[in-house]
This record gives sequence, C-alpha cells and structure tokens, in this order.
Amino acid sequence: MRPALLALVGSLAMTAHAADVAITQAELRDRLYGGWAGQLIGGIEGLAHEFKYNEQPAAALPVFDYLPGGARTDDDNDFEWTHLWFMDREGTLKLPYERIVAIWKANMNSGLWVANKRARELMDQGLVPPETGSQAHNEHAWYNLSGQFCTESFGLIAPGMPRAAADLGLHYARIAVSGEPLQATQYWTALISLSMVGQPDLQATITAALAAVDPRSAMAEVVADARAAHAAHPADWRAGRAAIHAKWHDQRKWGYNSTPLNGGAVILALLYGQDDFDATLRYAMALGYDADCNAATAGTVLGARWGWQRISALPRCKMPDLFVNKTRPELPATCRVSEQADLLLRLAERVILANGGEAVSVAGQPGWRIKVQEPAVSEPLRGLKIAP
Repeated sequence: MRPALLALVGSLAMTAHAADVAITQAELRDRLYGGWAGQLIGGIEGLAHEFKYNEQPAAALPVFDYLPGGARTDDDNDFEWTHLWFMDREGTLKLPYERIVAIWKANMNSGLWVANKRARELMDQGLVPPETGSQAHNEHAWYNLSGQFCTESFGLIAPGMPRAAADLGLHYARIAVSGEPLQATQYWTALISLSMVGQPDLQATITAALAAVDPRSAMAEVVADARAAHAAHPADWRAGRAAIHAKWHDQRKWGYNSTPLNGGAVILALLYGQDDFDATLRYAMALGYDADCNAATAGTVLGARWGWQRISALPRCKMPDLFVNKTRPELPATCRVSEQADLLLRLAERVILANGGEAVSVAGQPGWRIKVQEPAVSEPLRGLKIAP
C-alpha cells in the first residue's frame, strides 16, 4: 500500500490491519455531505460560466456566494440523485438495466442533453443499457462528458474503495457512454473515493488515482499533461490552460464537451486551487469549456476532503438546507440537503459492508472499519474509437 494511502487526518484512525481504516459515522457523514454540497455548489453556481470561455479562459476569476437561494435539480446532480434515490429505496447498489429504463422513461424527459438525451431516445426504440451507451447506437458515446459529471457520487459512497467506486460508476455511466469516457469515470470515482479517507496530499492523490485508468487512455495522458503544464507555469493559470487547449483542442481535436479536454481543466483547477475550496471552484469556472460540470467535479473532490462543517464556515457559504426538485417527477419535490447526506450515508454503509468492512466503535463512537483498496483498472480500452 502506498504511504500516502495510509496517512489520515481528523477523526480517522488506523486499525490493527495495515489495509484498514476506521472512521466514525459522524466523520463519514460530514465528508459525504461536503462532497455532495461541493457538487451542488460547483454545478449550480457554475451554470453562469458554461461554455462561455472556449477559445480563451475568463478574464478574471469569478466571485460568488454559495447557493443563497438553495440547491435545485440540474443535470450536474439530478441524474445521480435519481439513481441514488432509487438505489436507497429499492435496496440495491446496482439497479438492473431494465429497471433503469423504466426509471428513465418516468423521470428523464427534460433537462438532458447530448449522450444522455440520445440514450433516452434509444430507450423508446427498445434498447436497454449498455446498448444505449454503445458507439454503434449513440453517436455521442465515444467522447461525451457524461462519463465524468454523472458519476462523482459513486466515489463518495465508496470511501477508500476506488475499485468499488469505479465498478458502481461504470455501471451507471454505461447508460450513455463507452470507450474513452469510461476512463474518465474510473479516474474521477477513484480520486473522489481516495479523497474520502483523508489523503493529506492532493497532488499525491491525483497521481494515485491514475492506477484506475488504462495507461493508453487520453485520460491518463491529459492528467500527466495538466500536471506538467502546472509545473511549467505554477503562477500563471492562463498559460497552463493554453498548453492544454493547444494540444487537446487544437491538435487532438477533442471538443468542448469531451472528457479529455474538460478533465484537463479540472486537474488544472485542483492544482492551481492548492486545496482551497473557494479558489478551486473559481479556477474550474474560469478555465472554461463545460465549466459547470467541471466545477461540480472539482467541488466534489474538495468537498470530500474538507467536509461540510469546514465548507459551511466559509464566509461565502449562504446555502440553506434545501433542495428543490423541478425535473424528476417520481422524486420528492423538496427535501433537505442534510437528508440527502443521510441517504448517501446509508448507501456508503452498504458499500462498506459489501466490500469486507464492518461496524466498529471508534474512540467510543459508532463507526466503520473500511477495507481500503488500491485503485486498479476495471475497464480497459477495448479497441473502441478513442480520438476524433
């Protein structure tokens, strides 16, 4: 096990087993709440910047308060929220694909775009996932960002278990994408999963998560390029962005809605943000492309690292405990974000138990012993289209 994977902070504690981590329920819930809130804040506040900075980044880093009117459904959260809600309600971590078709037909009829929209159309033609996400039927499946922005929460509910996180993420990502976007799914779920167990060094965690992707993939290459761009221009985020844009958009021809180009932007935001929640979101928005999705992903990573208590203490955090559903009719019209954190906790406990963990007492408090996993490739590239 890598030394970085053994270092823990806060109320996390090592157990007698070298590959185990113990965490209190309170700490786990706080990190789940932080990751989910980070996704909500980044995705919704980032909408004002979506596709506004394509050829060039924003002129300045944005300044904003965090959801003073409360959170609401948007495609950066409501695909995941729908799946999570039914997973909890029906007592299963992997909803059968036939059941997903029924859920989508009842709920996914507005607020969906590109690969997800095409997947929904294919369901009306009788196709079932993963065929709805196959390149043979879905013309957006080979590049689309759905592999990133529809899967972050599966990293949250698999704390310290990146292989379990990737397995869950891949199950749901295959609804709309295949090929290279599945590498993004594996990377971001692994990074978020590792971030849930108190990794002290963000750059080391960014590197460790690469073990979850095929080294031949664009995702692996763009992470390396973003790290190199940051190292070459540590005080100039625009120059770092220019290097990624020149290679991945101008030379490689990946589009503004693709996983490699946006993945590079998220890595830059994490590196330039230097583990600061506010700064990271501002960079994610200003770097451009699909900026709301990128800020949602970056917010999930930093939120998992920070936890809700720390985020809620920030001066810009005006977020009430409210989530309004305007898009998915079978789900509650309103709920509390804290209730969503409770649901995530129930699912996380199922994942922990399913992967060899157990309930324990941690410093006299109820908690969980997690059998920590090393990240590994679950889905290699399989001869599918991997470049424009």
